[in-house]
Amino acid sequence: MSDFNLLLDVLIRATMKVSRGCYDDASELFELTQTGRYPDAITQLAEAFGMMMVQVEAREMHLSELIQTLESKNQQLEAHLQRIRLLEKIQVDLGHFVPSAVRRLVATNPEGVSLDKEERDVSVLFLDVVGYTRLCESLGKDKMNSLIESLFSTLVDDIVQNDGDINETAGDSLMVIFQNPEPVQHACNASRAALAMQRKVEKLEPEAVGLPAPLEVRIGINSGPVLLGTSRFDGLTGSRWTYTASGSTTNIAARIAALSPGNCVLCGPDTARRVQPRFCLQSIGIQPLKNVAEPVEIFRVCAESAGEKREEGPQGPQRPQGQARS
Repeated sequence: MSDFNLLLDVLIRATMKVSRGCYDDASELFELTQTGRYPDAITQLAEAFGMMMVQVEAREMHLSELIQTLESKNQQLEAHLQRIRLLEKIQVDLGHFVPSAVRRLVATNPEGVSLDKEERDVSVLFLDVVGYTRLCESLGKDKMNSLIESLFSTLVDDIVQNDGDINETAGDSLMVIFQNPEPVQHACNASRAALAMQRKVEKLEPEAVGLPAPLEVRIGINSGPVLLGTSRFDGLTGSRWTYTASGSTTNIAARIAALSPGNCVLCGPDTARRVQPRFCLQSIGIQPLKNVAEPVEIFRVCAESAGEKREEGPQGPQRPQGQARS
């Protein structure tokens, strides 16, 4: 067999071994690299093929290492993704309990968020169910709880659509905070949400929800400065944080709601001054409020209107809308 045919046979066998990933058995090829025994062209070709085998083996080893590294990184990435999904789920779950104002603050500046109390001008709305205790006794706690959940679920959209933030719930009551850079706007938003909720409650069929009589709610609104932010309570077992609006504006809003006879939206003079003439108001006079030093003029929010509007009641036309005192 000629040298070139021998080389060709050796190269074919070596190529087949390389294709199977076998790089160690290259004795025949190295035999052909001996100078002086074979022509220079054969030894050079054998050496070049041998170097190619070495390079292919090195690259395959490097590629195998890269694949292992990628698999390890992929496992780490999957672990991080699982943690992110868990954190996102926790964020969604906590979002049901954290006021949207706090969520916006954290989302805007997660590293430097400040929840310290600061003075803000807001409108505060309180809503509660008339005769809640009596209804609990007649319907039972479970049925009444389902009724309250269903009722409040229908009212949430009216609150959110008017930029309100449910701050607290307690049994049959809601505390809602309305914020806006324009004081007139948040007062109007609160009044609009209140009227929308009142209409929904009035449309409820008592038989459909298992009530012996129509359901009624009390709604009170007050506008003005509050301290808005977190309150921290430290105890032996840990700390408790709450985010709320505190001050006389909030206290008076709660007292105003307590004055409502049911399915009636009442507001204080500061709210009334801001919403006129966008809303039709009716003064119900100067009223004493519990734990408030001076009596306060209270207004009924009758309807939203571009101008003055008379209200038709059971006794016929009532007097024109009252003007909030300056």
